Amino acid sequence: MAVRVRRAAWIGCLVALTSTAHAYVPKSGPQVVADSLTALPAANITKPLRLQPQLRYNEQTPPLPWSQFIAQRGSKWHASWDVATGVPNRIWGAGMWAPGTVRNADAAERFARQVLADHLGLLAPGAALADFELASNVSDGTMRTIGFFQRVSGRRVIGGQISFRFKNDRLFVIGSEALPNVAASMPMVKQPMAKLPPATMRARAIDRLRGQLALPNAPVDALGDEVIVPLITDDAILGYRIARPTTIDGGADGRYLAYVDITTGEPLAVRQLNAYASATVLYNTVDRYKLAGRGRASAPAPRAYLKINGTDVTSTMAGGVMWSPDSPTSVQTSVTGDLVTVVNKWDADENGMADAAVTGSLAVSPGDTLTWDTSAVEEDDAQVNAYIATGLAKEYVRNNIDAAMPTLDEQMTVNVNIDQACNAFFDGKALNFLHSSSSCQNTALIQDVVFHEYGHRLHTAEILQGVGDFDSAMSEGASDFLAASMTGDSGMGRGFQYLDAPLRELDPPDHEWSWPLDIGEAHHTGQIYGGIFWDLRKQLIADLGMGPGSALTNKLYLGTLRRAVNIPTSLIEALAEDDDDGNLDNGTPHECAIRAAFGRHGLRTATGTVVAPGHLEENALAIGVHIEVTGLSDRCTGDEVESAQLEYSSFKLTPSSGKVDATPAGTNTFFAQLPLAPQDSVYYKAVVHFVDGSTMELADNRADPWYQLYSGPTVKLYCTDFESTDPFADGWTAGTDNNPDHFWQWGVPTSGAYDPHAAFSGQKILALGLNGNYMPKQHTWAKTPVINIGQYSDVRLHYRRWLTVEDNHFDQATINANGKKAWNNFDSAQGDSSAVHHVDREWRFQDVPLSGYFSGHNVQVSWDLTSDEGLELGGWQLDDVCIVANPYSICGDGVRTPTEQCDNGAANQDKPDVCRTDCRLPTCGDSIVDMGEECDEGSDGTMRCTDKCTIIDEGGGCCSANGGEVGSLSLAGLVGLLLLRRRRR
Repeated sequence: MAVRVRRAAWIGCLVALTSTAHAYVPKSGPQVVADSLTALPAANITKPLRLQPQLRYNEQTPPLPWSQFIAQRGSKWHASWDVATGVPNRIWGAGMWAPGTVRNADAAERFARQVLADHLGLLAPGAALADFELASNVSDGTMRTIGFFQRVSGRRVIGGQISFRFKNDRLFVIGSEALPNVAASMPMVKQPMAKLPPATMRARAIDRLRGQLALPNAPVDALGDEVIVPLITDDAILGYRIARPTTIDGGADGRYLAYVDITTGEPLAVRQLNAYASATVLYNTVDRYKLAGRGRASAPAPRAYLKINGTDVTSTMAGGVMWSPDSPTSVQTSVTGDLVTVVNKWDADENGMADAAVTGSLAVSPGDTLTWDTSAVEEDDAQVNAYIATGLAKEYVRNNIDAAMPTLDEQMTVNVNIDQACNAFFDGKALNFLHSSSSCQNTALIQDVVFHEYGHRLHTAEILQGVGDFDSAMSEGASDFLAASMTGDSGMGRGFQYLDAPLRELDPPDHEWSWPLDIGEAHHTGQIYGGIFWDLRKQLIADLGMGPGSALTNKLYLGTLRRAVNIPTSLIEALAEDDDDGNLDNGTPHECAIRAAFGRHGLRTATGTVVAPGHLEENALAIGVHIEVTGLSDRCTGDEVESAQLEYSSFKLTPSSGKVDATPAGTNTFFAQLPLAPQDSVYYKAVVHFVDGSTMELADNRADPWYQLYSGPTVKLYCTDFESTDPFADGWTAGTDNNPDHFWQWGVPTSGAYDPHAAFSGQKILALGLNGNYMPKQHTWAKTPVINIGQYSDVRLHYRRWLTVEDNHFDQATINANGKKAWNNFDSAQGDSSAVHHVDREWRFQDVPLSGYFSGHNVQVSWDLTSDEGLELGGWQLDDVCIVANPYSICGDGVRTPTEQCDNGAANQDKPDVCRTDCRLPTCGDSIVDMGEECDEGSDGTMRCTDKCTIIDEGGGCCSANGGEVGSLSLAGLVGLLLLRRRRR
């Protein structure tokens, strides 16, 4: 079930196409999968652009503009932060008095612009007030929403927007998807550029797009106005590019929005404009889905174009028609009407021409109820089912979600019987359904599929410009939820594989789809959103009754479709929609139900801290650890912490791992006794259990989720806290392989998107790029002085770190002892899809054993970082560095300890074939010739001795051309000969 197969590069589709049971492999088709913005080769980046933004709630080290905002607006405000941009994605709270703003559009716009001006550095770092133009200013009677588009030098910044929500004449929610420092990062915006002539640019774009997307004959629209395209990964903005947009329409093979570089004509990135679905319907239609043994049902033909006695008539929503005179006649049926037109794609020729849409002719008498039954022919049945199901979806939206939905009263094109299989999709204009195969039903014969596909139309039509935005995963979940709401069944897509089992289940009996554990392909991720709203629907129906409960759920659902930009932001938007007084700080009428539904799926406004020492200077049996959770609602029992545990592991403990229940020690605060291992580290993490069954783990670092605590006396061999003396004047060194300058700095940390804003102790630290990120394509290092360890044989590095670095597949952070690697950052081993970055969000104590990684009586420790060409984070930040020794592990006392290979007491000598004075066994590379070694000149070897401790054989003597001895060979020539003949490995 893990084989990833794609038939076309659509934005959103009915199925993830990850199952070999129903995947379709096209004869030829696009090779680019672009559910979200996807970089093409001309973008010249190696990292995948993000599928979903990562948000942080209640940032513990927020930037200065946030402190200024709180100082000016009061403390009862909260924020979620976009990890990649550093911009507060949503700000919400008690609200600020904004008289007349709900009723008066001009007053609201003036107020929003003033707030934007007051807090521009927070909402859009590096932007100018003139960069924002009004995009929307709408009121639904209780809430007014204002959105602004972001521009730089007249160019629209794709995705850049700021929005404001007013209720009860209070501004209580602010959203920002503004892109930071666009102008500063793009000198080309301010300087003339060598643009290609428009005709050349378009010709090249057409050629490249058709080739790269495998759409050789697809039409390409004219190029649009210049825009700025941000290239954003999970953790950072890689850059901004000036481009012109266009679309390429491959029909069933995919429709794409592309951005074309204005200087080269090369497409930089693409995003699919198709979203997918599935359904079934006819006048005599399937009963939800077509399956052997299931009955059928009849449904009225809503507003269908019919002919009676050759005269065009349109049926009512209930399927009624009238004619004159009052006598028997015939009626010609069709699958076209005011709201839907079905196009039959079966047997299409090379020009796309297919069979005409199905029609029928039935005798009718006054007062008859007649049924058009096309069930004998699949292709005809699919057309009738698609017509009815699409009409049902429109009618449900009109009656239950938004009667004023844009495009609702327009005629929807529905293409059916497309000669491929196992999918359905919405391409931004039409619904599209594929023919049956041995694996999958004709998707027009499954009502759930039709409802799902229309869900994509609902989402795209409802997005408020400059406020919300399209997100593939959210759209898939929203479409699943629409289908589930219409059928009353959380199992969506039954009958898809000729089985009663659902294609996707929003309410599994044994688990919940959870953020971030279930982030992945768009349909899989979408089940988080769909599951949230299904759970919310169940709870509100239980609380309020079927009618009011489902109506309120649909209201909250619509609010998130309009204003959320992704699944995480839908939490605040649901609360904003539920609010009744423009003040989120005092709660909303149904806050607890909303928080409970989101919380069960891993989305809540919570964070936590764990307080414990890093090094305990005694061999204690246990030590107290404090766990505190913040950011929870104090009004909702469903959002409470139920319990907390410590999980721990250590080789010296018996058993070596276990769990300790924590004891409540205050509101959302817990205390636990952590078992300790003498003269060793214990690894531990806190697991917080919420009353809804969800959990949160601390430490908050996917690459290094375990805290460390070392217990036992130590001897300090070298320590520095970086406070009084410049380390580089105290024996430290730093360097960079490919640059004479190094970027290690000693000083006070104050800023930086990934860096600490204060030292762990005192004021100063040693950092790789103080208050900034490390450089691309570089190996850099910082080293301690050479430290004499005497006869100690268990030597450790104890220090505090704040490290942010990419997955080891891309960037390598290491700690080395005498050049030998003692630690490195995590490698998720997923090739170029590796994305488990090491991101510390607090000062972390680390105990690094050094013994065994070097020999001798001196050690020099280095912190290294090797970066590739893209995505740079904050790198190493160091404080309170100590090289320490275990006083109970002494080389030469005749007692062999775990870190010693041997110990013969006074018999230890640095002589051949005996235990060395550093308690290491004889080995090749220790510069002592032992039995079985021809030579030993160190671990790297020399010109006469290999690193395998064998003598280099230079061959037999030197002779002249006439066979005589060459006595005049110069020293330079001899050295050259040795160099040419040297072999090391």
